[in-house]
Amino acid sequence: MLVSLEAILPLFLLIALGYGAKRTILDIKLLPGLNLFVYYFAVPALLFNAARQQSIHDLLNVPALAAITLAVVITSGFTFFLFRRLFPSSNPRIPIIQCLNGVFSNFAYMGIPLTFGLLGESAYAATISIVLLGNILIINGSQLFLEALNHHSLNVKTVFNIVQQSLLRNPIFLSTVGGLLCSSYDVSLPHSLQNMLQMLAPAAIPVALFCLGASLQFRKTKIGYHQIFSLVVIKLAVHPAMTLACFYLLGIDDSSWLLTAVLLCALPTGALAHVMALKYQAFDTGTTQVIVFSTILSLASVSLWVKLLL
Repeated sequence: MLVSLEAILPLFLLIALGYGAKRTILDIKLLPGLNLFVYYFAVPALLFNAARQQSIHDLLNVPALAAITLAVVITSGFTFFLFRRLFPSSNPRIPIIQCLNGVFSNFAYMGIPLTFGLLGESAYAATISIVLLGNILIINGSQLFLEALNHHSLNVKTVFNIVQQSLLRNPIFLSTVGGLLCSSYDVSLPHSLQNMLQMLAPAAIPVALFCLGASLQFRKTKIGYHQIFSLVVIKLAVHPAMTLACFYLLGIDDSSWLLTAVLLCALPTGALAHVMALKYQAFDTGTTQVIVFSTILSLASVSLWVKLLL
């Protein structure tokens, strides 16, 4: 346990540093700029460089992706029916946001640093593929359900707008696809551009974690803590356990993909869940609390998963 804790503790110390800076010397007005730097420049540079080292064949591990998808579907279904029974709501959008809280991980700010740092290059292909799957399956899927509720149906225009906003304007998606295209067609970048990307990419991990810590907010909410912590348990324990079970159920013995998938699913709820909650005005304060508490408690839970798996 001590070894696994030491392996991930630097990540959480950077998060704590960001939170401490916000409480002391950091002007909160600077945070949006730092987040934009991470989201539009540093993380895309990191993913572009990593994707250039992969082939599309490396990313298309169909059995592993099927196991991850199955785990998302089962965990979402479990969350939906559990909360419908224990915490019924008249707003039909709330259960969808609650399911999103239970299965969408903080891929960009914590997932990439965790898997790249712990597992090295062996995790590149699996991480990139799972990050793309998470955005396409979980975020787009949730938006489709929410838009169907808003319009009582879906049409081609609505689906296209969702895809355009969440993928075609997403720097993480575009940088990954760009890296894969360069790899597939053996495109050589100009030396100066390649050096710039190599200088920019290492900033992604420390600055992303620092921004994550600075973004944590503790707010009072009327939502009961038993509801908040039920979602935290689902995110940190049920979802990764279900992912592990699905890998064994489908007989997948690729250790690199299994380790990467379970660790990514064991991460706290991602900030995009809060963006979705605000956009559709459903469970937004509850989502904030789930993100905060799942992030704090993930220090212990991720350490346990690392110990169990490694």
